[in-house]
Amino acid sequence: MVDFALPEEVEKIRDMTREFAQKELRPAAAEIDLIQDPEEAYTSDAMKRVLSRAYEIGFHKMTLGSDVGGLGAPAMTSTIVQEELAVGDAGIASHLLVAPMIAGSAASARDRHPFYGEYLDAFVNDTKGEHGGAWAITEPQHGSDLFQFGQPSIHMDATAVRDGDDYVVNGQKSAFVSNGWMADAFLLMVNLDGDGMENTATFAIPGDLPGMSRGKPLNKLGLRTLNQGEVFFDDVRIPREFLVMPGGPAYKMLIERIVTGGNTAVGTLAVGVARAAYEEALAYAKDRVQGDKVIFDHQVIKMKLFNAFRQIEAARALLWKSSWLLNTGKPHLPTAMAARTFASDMAMEVTADMVQVFGGYGISKENSVEKFYRDAKLLQIMDGTNEVVSLRAAEEL
Repeated sequence: MVDFALPEEVEKIRDMTREFAQKELRPAAAEIDLIQDPEEAYTSDAMKRVLSRAYEIGFHKMTLGSDVGGLGAPAMTSTIVQEELAVGDAGIASHLLVAPMIAGSAASARDRHPFYGEYLDAFVNDTKGEHGGAWAITEPQHGSDLFQFGQPSIHMDATAVRDGDDYVVNGQKSAFVSNGWMADAFLLMVNLDGDGMENTATFAIPGDLPGMSRGKPLNKLGLRTLNQGEVFFDDVRIPREFLVMPGGPAYKMLIERIVTGGNTAVGTLAVGVARAAYEEALAYAKDRVQGDKVIFDHQVIKMKLFNAFRQIEAARALLWKSSWLLNTGKPHLPTAMAARTFASDMAMEVTADMVQVFGGYGISKENSVEKFYRDAKLLQIMDGTNEVVSLRAAEEL
């Protein structure tokens, strides 16, 4: 039987995360959000300070096993922490989600190449936010069609060609590589030995190989604390030991596993953003006086707030089911995608309504609901648009 009661140790982790998110993460994120130049934002003292504190606490290594220096948090605990971090700022929460991608691969590949052991040790012992991975998969012409199997004409444009004991990679990954501008290691997916997405090979590589370069970080509407940027490969020579998985049926299994966890995470970020907007609007509504009474006592306002509460609770329940399935080793892609699309659509509606509760003040950058509204929009697009994600989930029914 499913139990909604949290173990005492999880409650303590949640409360600690909530305090960090409110007192340190949100103020830093608000400061970074206002910096117009993305390069300046990601090299700012505020960014360095908040990442250093997050790494010092250990948020970057929550999902890594305790046997390699991580915290070994199960999926449900991670979901609870992700929501609390997103209440503070969904951009930094996203950064912390993608950061351990290469460290996770390195944990099982330490004997294959010295890089993996060295990187894993550096990552788990990092207290300054200097190390982090990225997933380099989307390309300028390939985003939503990553699940298009069995069509030879649809394949990655970036290619790997075997050359002796190495692979030589050429091509480009799009500006939507999360953490792509700051990462020092990449999970890289490129075409290898054939047509079709099925022939996508996966490498786990250092981020400073000769021939690799980065474009400018993307200047975005929302989630401005999450750096995203292009990555270019010009005759990049990759040792064969860095090949994690060749193309074939394994690609489909790998991407579905990543996307199942990823969609659950994106939905959880959306719940956090919606909750942040709701909590701000509720406090404001119980203080702001119009018509000789606090606006919470006006029925229209009260119904907007109750509708927000209702939708947040429903979205969280669906996401917890997806997390529970992950926790029990039975990940279910349609459930994860249903949870994500429901939650991100909900966040867009709720943040818009909470801006409305603030009235004219809601569109001012002096109030954080304006930022939450912008952040929510990107969560309907992150890791695939809601429309494409929904169609993909429908195919699995």
